[in-house]
Amino acid sequence: MFASVDTTRLAVFRQVVTCGSFTAAATALGISQPAVSQHIARLEQEVGMQLLDRAGRRMQITYPGKVLLHHTEGLLSHLREATRELSALAQPDGGEVRMVTFPSAAATIVPPVVGAFRRALPKAKVLLTEADPAVALPRLLAGDADLALVYDYPGVSEPRDPRLHWEVVADDRMAVVLPAGHRLAAAPEVPLGALAGEQWIAPNPCLCLDAFVSACRGARFSPDIVSMSNDYAAMIGLVSAGIGVAVVPRIMALAALPATVVLRPLGDAGISRSIAAVTRMAGYQPPATDRLVTTLREELAGLAAPGLQLDVPGVMRDR
Repeated sequence: MFASVDTTRLAVFRQVVTCGSFTAAATALGISQPAVSQHIARLEQEVGMQLLDRAGRRMQITYPGKVLLHHTEGLLSHLREATRELSALAQPDGGEVRMVTFPSAAATIVPPVVGAFRRALPKAKVLLTEADPAVALPRLLAGDADLALVYDYPGVSEPRDPRLHWEVVADDRMAVVLPAGHRLAAAPEVPLGALAGEQWIAPNPCLCLDAFVSACRGARFSPDIVSMSNDYAAMIGLVSAGIGVAVVPRIMALAALPATVVLRPLGDAGISRSIAAVTRMAGYQPPATDRLVTTLREELAGLAAPGLQLDVPGVMRDR
């Protein structure tokens, strides 16, 4: 029926379906609306079928259009991977790694890791974006990232997708943020139960909140939550302002903390999350990805403040 289909037209077709209109697709692609119409008309000629129903005020995709769209996603993805693999062959000591990481890691542990990686491979690039695991992992599966740095809370997380390879690189046991004048500010460790009567700044509804509330229940109290934020820097700021106390990851000890607060380890079972480097089991992976993961493991072993170190596999520490 059709011997060859122009991949540019396939990309335009996918953009039209994604945007819902020719005009919006033209804006997204940076071309004119008539050019979009011409691409779609030529594509329909090539496949010999109507792909979009433009009758009335709303555009709808036809059944043949849905079939073609299903194959378009895979075809364009394979073409992108082939292009990147060929580019990597031309730059054996360079290339790029697309890394998506959760925000608190982007602000603390990722910069020194990328710095060490670039010193080892000066011609390589790391393209960073930020997203929590619920967004990062689907992006990884879709081929929009090569490596995802994510967190996971044992006991409250969803089952892991078998299409992904997880490598736990650190255990990030939580710390409590207290005002500098708090009664427990000088304590070497603070049991969660000792804070049962405090007012709390907590994350908005997410895995982090689930893990926090579950730990409080284990310590036999229900937290009095007076403010919520998913930004750990904002939570620390609220503690500094005297709003309450908060539990944050130990990696926040690497951030610039105000002198009005202190971080103390939780002295009991507390709350812990694992930090993992996640890659796809199948599909192209830039050669530099393995080197970046190795650098991540090496750098994490020396990061964090005294008394608030991360637990890194293979590294023995005094608790």
